Amino acid sequence: MDIETAVQDALTQRAFFTRGAYLVRAYLFGSQWTVLPTVGDSEVLAQAVEDSGLLDIDTTVQTTYEVQDGQLVFTMGTTGNSVDEDGLLEQLNAAIEAGDYDSTIECPMLTGTVEAVDVDQVYEELYVEAANATLDPDNDYAIVSSVTGVSFDKETVQTALDAAAEGETVAIDLDYEEPEVTTQKLEDGLFANYLGTYTTKVSGTSNRISNVKLAAEKVSGTILLSGEVFSYNDTVGERTEANGFKTAAAYLNGDTVQELGGGICQVSSTLYAACLYANLEIVQRQNHTYASSYIDLGLDATVSWGGPDYQFCNNTSYPIKIVADYSDGYLTVTLLGTKTNSNYVKMVSETLETIAYSTITKNDSSQYEGTSTVTQKGENGYKVQTYRQVYDSDGNLLSETEEAYSVYSKHDEIVYVGTKKKKTTTSSKSSSSSSSTTTTDDSTSTNSTTADSTDDTGDDETTDSTD
Repeated sequence: MDIETAVQDALTQRAFFTRGAYLVRAYLFGSQWTVLPTVGDSEVLAQAVEDSGLLDIDTTVQTTYEVQDGQLVFTMGTTGNSVDEDGLLEQLNAAIEAGDYDSTIECPMLTGTVEAVDVDQVYEELYVEAANATLDPDNDYAIVSSVTGVSFDKETVQTALDAAAEGETVAIDLDYEEPEVTTQKLEDGLFANYLGTYTTKVSGTSNRISNVKLAAEKVSGTILLSGEVFSYNDTVGERTEANGFKTAAAYLNGDTVQELGGGICQVSSTLYAACLYANLEIVQRQNHTYASSYIDLGLDATVSWGGPDYQFCNNTSYPIKIVADYSDGYLTVTLLGTKTNSNYVKMVSETLETIAYSTITKNDSSQYEGTSTVTQKGENGYKVQTYRQVYDSDGNLLSETEEAYSVYSKHDEIVYVGTKKKKTTTSSKSSSSSSSTTTTDDSTSTNSTTADSTDDTGDDETTDSTD
């Protein structure tokens, strides 16, 4: 209390003569004023109570839990007392207003409450999902350790807590789940087995072979973690000269053209076949417009930048590595992983329909009568259904599923027949007539622009999105 200010305020609030009268009376009879303090700011008093430490008094013990030896152990709480803050402030205010600074105030107390255990919250805090060991692509594919799963039955815990008395100990067994792929299993089995492999013969121009080798190099070494999807286009990249690809024969809307990257469909097709024999999940695959010479019907997979892509998923529990190798005219694609059983795959192909090609004859005035030239070799079309059969090690059929339905267009044969007449000479000694024989001039036939001829050399790629 600021006494000096209070006195000055009291004196200045009275008139001159009134102050004189009070002064005279004080000299004669004496004068005394008692001014009791009041609480002008309740928050100041509340803060004083908090600073005293009284509010920390709470003898109620809440339920606690901990994990011990594979069990979830609860120690049930016990009821106690805590300070009644509102009641205490009320008594302090009353004593101050009465000017009672001598009496002892007994702190009022409240009966505490043991809060119910939130079993859902405990579950969230303790639950751990089991996780397989895997590889870290951001750390040079180092092994990431497996995680053991932890959980408990919430209904069992709630029932036990409801029946427990204060201060009692309740122990519940935790459920532990070992992952399918432990760290040790991954270390022992990483890329240890051949899951599937397939080989095709590579032929054609040096540019085509160069493209096949380059695409194989880009694919080889790719690692897929469990559940990851492989995209051929994303992995190989755009077929440009800057990316190392050369010009070779390819299909464009059914016609054979020279395109950058011609031949790389052989790599995607060989990979597709290897995936089938590895019993992997095929995500996206499309067959060629025409049958390929380097691989059986129904086992090819066409690709083009901005068009069809070949994709498959690693639906195993372990990482997979793609190994593609070109050597001595052959391309081999192998999928390395971890075998968890001795099952194997057989691919069965059923030709549902054969679409016979036609022979189209055209006149050619630049050739002599009796000669002809095949400019496009005929090729039948097909409708093919492939089936994937899975057998166990004893040869028992475990499953048979329809794999793919492939439709290949026919290529009509085109023959140019000569119409140019040959000049005849007449002998003066004898009269004779010459006869001409119509033959097919195989030595002058050209097959470089036909689908079948590119199949014979392996040049049967596609660059159109519908192929």
